[in-house]
Amino acid sequence: MKTDGNNGFVHNADVLVFGTMGSIGPEICRSLSAHRLAVASVPFLQNVFHDEPGYRRVLSNAIVSYRPKLVIPVGCQIAMARFNKLLRQGAYSKEILNRRRPDPQLEEALQHVRLMTETEEKLRILDSKVQSYELAEKLGIRQPLRYNSADDIPANFRAVFKRDISFGGHGVHIPRNPDALRNLIAHQSPGEPYLIEKFIEGQDYSLDAIRFRGNFHSGGYRCIRPTGNGPAEKREVLEEGDKVLEQMRFNAKLILDSIDYQGVCGFDFRTDDSGAVYLIECNPRFTGGIASQIAAGFDIPWILYCGLQTQ
Repeated sequence: MKTDGNNGFVHNADVLVFGTMGSIGPEICRSLSAHRLAVASVPFLQNVFHDEPGYRRVLSNAIVSYRPKLVIPVGCQIAMARFNKLLRQGAYSKEILNRRRPDPQLEEALQHVRLMTETEEKLRILDSKVQSYELAEKLGIRQPLRYNSADDIPANFRAVFKRDISFGGHGVHIPRNPDALRNLIAHQSPGEPYLIEKFIEGQDYSLDAIRFRGNFHSGGYRCIRPTGNGPAEKREVLEEGDKVLEQMRFNAKLILDSIDYQGVCGFDFRTDDSGAVYLIECNPRFTGGIASQIAAGFDIPWILYCGLQTQ
């Protein structure tokens, strides 16, 4: 049976896909529905960074309405991790929703639902450009050279400026000159971390990975970006045995194993002219390449769902 928040209503859903992030949510719904699961989909359109209580309220209402066995978040992973922490701490509905009285329907529904989320601590390690860089550095993974300031950059070298937390290429800049870089730094919020890295000329690649109970699955592709930064306009899926794919898998597994991360995570890499593979960033969530991965046979939502049923 197939349904979503727009096309129909299902009670006792197998899966609730919470959030959209463009086409990512619909792709997850299509994947799971194709395997005859009852799937409900609810978007969260507000800015969760400014309205986390609103996130909890919409999520709670969706859980009561659809009574799902599993909730898969699309975006807003930190908010979901905090919601899950409240549940694990034994919080009641009145605490979750900041109400004077408990909600009996929510209390009952929460007894039967599982949230697909990692801890906030692990999510922040991978989401943070600074923390993930430092973790990969400890693990001996090749990354672009890091500069401490604009004054450290050699003449005629291009640099990349990255805000600590950013999505979809936003917050990543390639300044034209040292003065432009200094201007970016000056406009940072006080105390907000950032990275300055050497710009690597070369080819972009991405890897989507799933890890649970020590099992690791992944698929990679070459990114084709005719317009520069941002999401790839075309993707060329890499075949088994590809050397870049093998190196990306090794690095990704090393990172996820090191913090015992459970769930989905995307990784961006770049190769230089010599073929050396550099880690660019980690993204602890479903990524925009999900449709290409599913079409190539790496059905991320279904593999994840099946893996969670064995836990």
